[in-house]
Amino acid sequence: MIMVEPAAERKWRAFTSYVKENNLIVASLVAVVLGIVLGVVLKTYVILTDEQQEYIKFPGEILMRMLQFVSVPLITTSVTLGVAGLSINTSRHIALRATLYFTITTLVAVTIGLILAVIIRPGAVNNLGQDITGSNTDFSTIDALLDLGRNMVPPDFLQACFQQYQTDKPQVFEGSNSSQNYTADVPRGHYVDGANTLGLIAFAFVLGLAINSLKKKKENVLVLVAKAINDITKAAVNLILRFLPVGVFFMITTHVLEVRDWQTTENLGKFIAVVLTGLIIHGAIVLPMIYILFTRQNPLKVIRGVSPALLTALLIASSSATLPHTLRCCLENNKIDGRIVRFMLPIGTNVNMDGSALYEAAATVFIAQLSHIYLDVTQLFTIGLAAAIASVGAAGIPATGAVTTLFVLTAVGLPVRDAALLVVTEWLLDRFNTVINVLGDCIGVSLVHEMSRQELEKMDKEDMETGRILNKRQEMAQGEKVMGESAAPSTTK
Repeated sequence: MIMVEPAAERKWRAFTSYVKENNLIVASLVAVVLGIVLGVVLKTYVILTDEQQEYIKFPGEILMRMLQFVSVPLITTSVTLGVAGLSINTSRHIALRATLYFTITTLVAVTIGLILAVIIRPGAVNNLGQDITGSNTDFSTIDALLDLGRNMVPPDFLQACFQQYQTDKPQVFEGSNSSQNYTADVPRGHYVDGANTLGLIAFAFVLGLAINSLKKKKENVLVLVAKAINDITKAAVNLILRFLPVGVFFMITTHVLEVRDWQTTENLGKFIAVVLTGLIIHGAIVLPMIYILFTRQNPLKVIRGVSPALLTALLIASSSATLPHTLRCCLENNKIDGRIVRFMLPIGTNVNMDGSALYEAAATVFIAQLSHIYLDVTQLFTIGLAAAIASVGAAGIPATGAVTTLFVLTAVGLPVRDAALLVVTEWLLDRFNTVINVLGDCIGVSLVHEMSRQELEKMDKEDMETGRILNKRQEMAQGEKVMGESAAPSTTK
């Protein structure tokens, strides 16, 4: 007699199986809920000092520090191995495809942000502008581009691991007379804290090309060392991810405690809706359609495979800190060729920021509408270009949310007075921006992998043929050595 399992038991078994297989995701989601509950309870019933809030923030800060710690060796070794593992022609073709993808998706994201902000006009209903003192920092498009170039060619590899170059224009006192003072803007460059990721990527890229030009690139000691460091870093990432739910719990609690003005957040709700709508259009329609158009395959498989990395990006709001998890998802879940992943993903994480570009374009138009400033087509085009540069050049300027928007505002000559309002929404929108940033990178890696299959297979055949020739030569050399030893006269008495 065949026993039929009840539907309820079958569903429960499937649910428990899913929880066991995705225990990290489930634990992280539970941590988010508990963090919100604890934050609301503490905010409502307990008066906490700033020092006590710092104590609550500490575990989340430790999580971010650990993820940032492994990001530098992971980025450098991944890019080096990716470039060294590809042939010169293949590297050229893949780099061209990656560049086109990054450029097109960034421009599309900026366009979506501009169109939605112009049509919906989130800042035109109520003038939320207040007499808020803006930043005294004076950004220049040319200085930002020059800093981008300087950071791509770091003078010291070790310094690039923890510092990057930045140009400021401080107000310098020149002289005075009885009627007025004279000041002048004098550009001055200096190093600021923060890993120079673009410089590390450029160094690793050149190192990979140099190794690639060698005949015995696979036997090169640098390749072996880079592979060993890469494997060790991945193992460390697996250990760090076990701490993810704990760190997320305290991070969410801290964010709830830091929200002080809910009325301002409510007034900015329309702007939040514009940005979220743009992110949904870009992530759910544009990126999948690009993937379908060029590969004729279902993009849901790609999205499902990288969903753990997308959740991590949503929780910690940092695409660079999410990179270790993203690499693992692309390699293990989506089975993408390691040469493509290591070559393209670290670069895309730092230069392909579709969500950030969309946010900056929409935020700039929003600030202009608050100030009752009409923007013509030329100004909108300039805003789009400046937003794209700001998102790509994040390592060259002090770029975090509202600050990069200051760069875009000054690039088109708009007032920066109301930009401080963006800080209220940044902690929320930055999470969704990061999700789209990571999703764009993952879809781009899968797209380039599918388009480069023939070249990768051809390269594998060439490597196999080269391996056969080397093995045959070794066997012949070993045979000649044996024959020589047997033919040699004996010297024993």
